[in-house]
Amino acid sequence: MLVLGPESVEFEGEVWSGVESIAVDRTAKREVVEVGDLGPHVVFADVPERRVNVKVVRRIDRSELESVKPGDEGELSFRAGFGRTDAGWSRVSVDVVVTRVAHDFTPEGVKRVVTMVAVSADGSTDPVLVEEV
Repeated sequence: MLVLGPESVEFEGEVWSGVESIAVDRTAKREVVEVGDLGPHVVFADVPERRVNVKVVRRIDRSELESVKPGDEGELSFRAGFGRTDAGWSRVSVDVVVTRVAHDFTPEGVKRVVTMVAVSADGSTDPVLVEEV
């Protein structure tokens, strides 16, 4: 999932302004891949463990002395859609733990990049909740 220009981004109730993009990437934490006896090709594959990474890129327009830190946890929520009307908009929420906070200096200005890992409530439920609004 890639959201460009999300609206009303919040982390633990704190509004984050200037968010340019949010990427939700899903990767295999563990893969099971087996090759058969009759040839060199894979005959079975499974992903029993998955990881959801979230990256938020925010434009920073002035000095900020406070920021989230690795280990901070809470709910990240934002509104995203495809147009200027309210039709087709969704609210996305995900429980996360911050794993990295970095700053990129570009000709367009400073970007704060916050990397997080999503946490499932029970280990089997998808940690990313998307609701139509």
